[in-house]
Amino acid sequence: MTEAITPTVEDYLGLIYLLEREGQTVIGARLAKRLGVSRPTVTMTLQRMARAGLVRLNERKEVSLTPAGLEAAENLLRRHMLAEWLLRDLVGLPWHQVHEEADRLEHHFSERAVERLETLFQREACPHGNPMPGIAASEAIPLLEASVGEEVCIVRVVEEAEEKRELMAFLEENGLLPGARLRVSSLQPYNETMTVEVAGRPVVLGLAVARFIQVRHA
Repeated sequence: MTEAITPTVEDYLGLIYLLEREGQTVIGARLAKRLGVSRPTVTMTLQRMARAGLVRLNERKEVSLTPAGLEAAENLLRRHMLAEWLLRDLVGLPWHQVHEEADRLEHHFSERAVERLETLFQREACPHGNPMPGIAASEAIPLLEASVGEEVCIVRVVEEAEEKRELMAFLEENGLLPGARLRVSSLQPYNETMTVEVAGRPVVLGLAVARFIQVRHA
């Protein structure tokens, strides 16, 4: 690897890692949409990352991490998730704000700081329930696949949702956090909504939102 890993490159590596972990094919258009940049910008950055030995691009322009890229991505995600716990447990920042703030901190922790944070928190998942690098995800299904009348427990809110601050604020306000138990009371495919009961209170969700919430049987 001949080039330094900049914060921008780390952001690409982290997103590629998450997309691969979710089983999605990684292509430039998908990266551009999630990162909010143009496709030519993504193409140039990926070419630079390929020269640095961080990613590979096949003949279909699909992107995958090299061993060096995987190591860098895991280091970034670990720093990010530890920053989220720091902000949540010690600083007291609201649950829905820690992802955005951790984005600002993740690039600046030294290895010594990461080791101290790992000793301090000893977590297997981030505050939103998503597993730390190297930890297998708990078995779960999207909430929208749960049956009417079924009682479930929230396992995690997927990483893509963490980028949507207003959505995360809505989930926190309504108690839809990891560990919360709820019951599916109705499903309305005609208007793409479902109603769940949380702590005895009904909450209406769009199915597009329900797909971000991973649950297991209670």
